[in-house]
Amino acid sequence: MTKERILVTSALPYANGPLHVGHAIGAYIPADVYTRYHRLKGDEILFICGTDEHGTPIAVTAEQEGISPQEVVDKYYRIIKKAFSDLGISFDNFSRTSRKIHYELSQKFFLNILENGFIYKKIVERPYCPRCKRFLPDRYVKGTCPYCGSNDERGDQCEACGKQLEPHELKEPYCAICREIPEMKETEHWFFRLSEFSERLREWISGNRHWPDNARNFCLAWIKEGLKDRAITRDLDWGIPVPIKGSKGKVLYVWFDAPIGYISATKEWALGINKENEWKKYWCNKAKIVHFIGKDNIPFHAVIWPAMLLAHGNFNLPWQISSNEYLTLEGRKMSTSRGWILWLHNCLEEFEPDALRYYLLSINPERHDADFSLREFQHRVNNELIATFGNFIHRSLIFIEKKGSVIPKIKEFDGLDEEMLEFIRESPGRVGRNLEKFRFLDALRELMNLAHHGNEYFQKKEPWKNENSSTLYLCANLCRTLAILCEPFLPFTAEKIWKTLNLEGSVHDQDWNAASELGVKEGHKIGKVEVLFKRIEDEEIEDFESKFLKLKLREGKEKMEYIEFDEFEKLDIRIGRIKGVRDHPRADKLYLLNVDLGSLGERQLVAGIKEAYKKEELIGKDIVVVANLKPVKLRGQKSEGMLLAADVDGKPVLLTIDKGVKPGTKIR
Repeated sequence: MTKERILVTSALPYANGPLHVGHAIGAYIPADVYTRYHRLKGDEILFICGTDEHGTPIAVTAEQEGISPQEVVDKYYRIIKKAFSDLGISFDNFSRTSRKIHYELSQKFFLNILENGFIYKKIVERPYCPRCKRFLPDRYVKGTCPYCGSNDERGDQCEACGKQLEPHELKEPYCAICREIPEMKETEHWFFRLSEFSERLREWISGNRHWPDNARNFCLAWIKEGLKDRAITRDLDWGIPVPIKGSKGKVLYVWFDAPIGYISATKEWALGINKENEWKKYWCNKAKIVHFIGKDNIPFHAVIWPAMLLAHGNFNLPWQISSNEYLTLEGRKMSTSRGWILWLHNCLEEFEPDALRYYLLSINPERHDADFSLREFQHRVNNELIATFGNFIHRSLIFIEKKGSVIPKIKEFDGLDEEMLEFIRESPGRVGRNLEKFRFLDALRELMNLAHHGNEYFQKKEPWKNENSSTLYLCANLCRTLAILCEPFLPFTAEKIWKTLNLEGSVHDQDWNAASELGVKEGHKIGKVEVLFKRIEDEEIEDFESKFLKLKLREGKEKMEYIEFDEFEKLDIRIGRIKGVRDHPRADKLYLLNVDLGSLGERQLVAGIKEAYKKEELIGKDIVVVANLKPVKLRGQKSEGMLLAADVDGKPVLLTIDKGVKPGTKIR
């Protein structure tokens, strides 16, 4: 069988804070599962990553804490790297964008694209703080989003509507450091001719039929709206200097240098194994490049980064973009600014890493958003991982241990034995086919189904009554099969099982397809049997909630921003009747509602209620609408108002009325 050459990357985590559980399942655990699987298959696979250490968030954090940017990134590099190690993420190289090799490659990349004619200079006006005496890039400036009107949004992206922003686009801007109102001043910057790659990118993305629909359709819609040239430099001290004379105080914009970190980390790996040009096998020769990212990173990895590679020339384009949806926490959107967050290192201090990996993979948001619940975490670990998987391994091996720890000689196989043999033979293909298609949740289900079948087999055979030695022989071999097949998902557990079986070498070095074989022979002696997993008790969950969640929830409730009655009176709230419902052409979770507002006429509202309501449930329903909200475009569709809904366990519940009222009636 032909071996594949694959380069796997996970999105570079930003080094201005620790990782949370959403990060872990968004781009790192699935990538690790995929990499471990292909290693066991014997493919030539490389897994690289590193911290993203430039940009304004780090510079702002450094100023606020009174330390240098280098001290900020050094601190969080250590925290992030340790969290990955504790979680069992098996990078071949975990680099940093502040290293010399990355600086040199990024500058060379810039000059090459410049030489190819895809970078140009332009004088533009940008916000300048007269008090701080500097230009205000990205997060140094805050203000009102020009698209949705949300206040206190950063100059790089609006958290409310998700729009990418430039600092000069904000309304009512102010300096994030001193709160001074900036003035507009001229400055010179370099721009990337992204617009010139529209057609090439459209053809390439359209041809990638193996991409997930959400990534492909989103990118095609983005290109259809029209790609705009992007500023490639910033007025900032912290970052990679522009490699041109007379450009002091200007650095490469972090969106440009960060993805180049994939290449620099690969080059660094090659130098580390004393094979200087080995990196070219992945980036310049025939190889599959797979990017694991969160969905907010899709346009950068599937449009902008490929355009940069095309502009440079000589590099492979990404083969696959594996993007996950979002993870909420106890029904609420996670937010570092509001303190509603579950840090990965806190979880790993309290719970076993494979228990956390299992739960996150079991709710993997690969097709839609998922919610992390501590009580569900406890339930799934205790009643699935332990009660099914751990139970089969432990009961099988403890029974063998009681019989002298020796695998008995086989007599003959009956019908149940033959059925079990077939399960063992087919299992690598059942699990593997899903991993090949990036269906991690389905692959995990196949693994658990195999353990479930083992429990049924053990129960039906009743080895405590029946001395037929084939039962213990096949159970021991199924334990071996499960050890190999669970290695991508539960690497620490896999090695424990392997050592308990007293088999040679390490489970991490086995052949995936060998999981279909009967590798535990008659007369083999197993090792001492120990419990695989620790039950999670109610007290542990309560202690964890008290320590990491309840306090934050309580603090969040105490904070209330009051408004004057005059401000409230400005709202024109009316009854609207839904006359029609359509799917949003560019968003999976949005509806386009035609709403009758009486004397105000019929309006279109864009509403994120698709997951909570079917179309037929909405037709004719009377709802509550803020009618005088300034119209905005949401994913290309005009929204002329906002309906009101309650947030119940993370899902919208529409506000309605208890008696019939005409559309357009004001609420006072």
